[in-house]
Formats: sequence, structure tokens, C-alpha cells
Amino acid sequence: MLGQILEVLKGSTIAEERGKDDSSKFWATYKKVSTEYDDDFLGRANDDMGIILTFVRLFLRLSMQVLQAY
Repeated sequence: MLGQILEVLKGSTIAEERGKDDSSKFWATYKKVSTEYDDDFLGRANDDMGIILTFVRLFLRLSMQVLQAY
């Protein structure tokens, strides 16, 4: 049972490899935190871009209707 758990953890990102010195620990933690932050930022940016594109489409559609009326 413990052997199976060890095999799963070897391929998992949950169990990070950490060096023996403080510098390695710092950079491993930094990489983890910065990756989480970047992923969150990109998710919010993609959501915002979808909203912006929706309003642009609506604006263009309304603009075309106004131009066709003249």
C-alpha cells in the first residue's frame, strides 16, 4: 500500500522536490506561487476579454443599423 502511494506521489505535483538549501526552497515556493498567480490572472483576463468582445459586437451591430437607416 505504501509503495503505491509513493509511486503516485512521485508523478504528482503536490509533492514538490525541494533542495537542501534555503535558496532552493525559496525558488520552489516562488515558482509555485507565481504560477498560481499567473493562472488566476490569465483566467480573469480571458473572462474580461469575452465581455469586451460581446459589447463590441453589440455596438457594431447597432452602429450598422443606424448607418443603414440613413
